[in-house]
Amino acid sequence: MATKPASIGQLYESDFVLWLEEQAAVLKERRAAELDWDNVAEEIEGLARSDRRSLKSFLENALVHMLELTYWETKRERNQRQWRDYLINARHEITYIIEDSPSLGNYLVEVLDVTYQRARRRAEGLMGRQLAEKCQWTLDQVRSDTFYPDPAVPPRKHKR
Repeated sequence: MATKPASIGQLYESDFVLWLEEQAAVLKERRAAELDWDNVAEEIEGLARSDRRSLKSFLENALVHMLELTYWETKRERNQRQWRDYLINARHEITYIIEDSPSLGNYLVEVLDVTYQRARRRAEGLMGRQLAEKCQWTLDQVRSDTFYPDPAVPPRKHKR
């Protein structure tokens, strides 16, 4: 038979799932004296960070696929259906997270510019070319189920 760690703090380190179950039971039974306050607070803060990271990741992926749809002429015909599918998925995941935590909608506004820069660098690496420095879409367009960016018109070559 396994021995039980000497303290709640040790249980947190040795068997996280068991610690979670015990802390949930302690909370439900309102036994405040038995709570592992510091670790419970840390885990709650971690949940919020996790949702923010997920939102930022889905936003970045949506932007990468929008950039592909707009600028990657040589691969567009073959890949645009897949890029649209990935874009739809990223948009849905963003929507699900914000439905669960509406206050995170403001977070997207805060991180759009920096996230676009990361997405742009990823897309430039894939395409082997430089792309627009500033995001040309609004957050509403990025999140919209009906908006898809138009392909960029390649610059015309002038005959001399």
